Amino acid sequence: MKIDVIRKDSKEIVEKLKGLGFERVFLLKDQSIKEITKDENIEFKAYPGKDYDFVIRKGKAEFIYDLEVNGFLLNKGLCSKLKENKMTVIFSFSALEKSENMFKVYKNLLINGKLCNDYGINCLYSSGSESTSDIKSFFQLCAFAEEFGYDYKNLIKSTESIKL
Repeated sequence: MKIDVIRKDSKEIVEKLKGLGFERVFLLKDQSIKEITKDENIEFKAYPGKDYDFVIRKGKAEFIYDLEVNGFLLNKGLCSKLKENKMTVIFSFSALEKSENMFKVYKNLLINGKLCNDYGINCLYSSGSESTSDIKSFFQLCAFAEEFGYDYKNLIKSTESIKL
């Protein structure tokens, strides 16, 4: 199943993603994530803030994102809690492209991606599109995931585990 997460609600972006073969598109906005390719109004709580440790340990959200932007590094204990609380981590390609300190974001993506892969944490590698020029194909997102230590087998398992 091909899934992407975008940051701007745009019919043009959604149509282009559908044309690239994405079956589901989610909108990430205001600490929530909702599917915009279906008529159903399903929303989940997502956390982008700086107190990831508390949110992960208490299971306060279904999705967490912007770890790489905020400089937060996971560890063994937090990975165990992520798995126990069935939380999904969202990594965004646009975070790397638009960052002022690309090396720092790259390093954080690499460390967190490898840990998530090693501990079997569900991850979505997304384009984070805000315009049609930000859109990435599924193959680009797979390469993005593999670049940061998250293998294809786990990526497919993660996308299939998201039942809405």
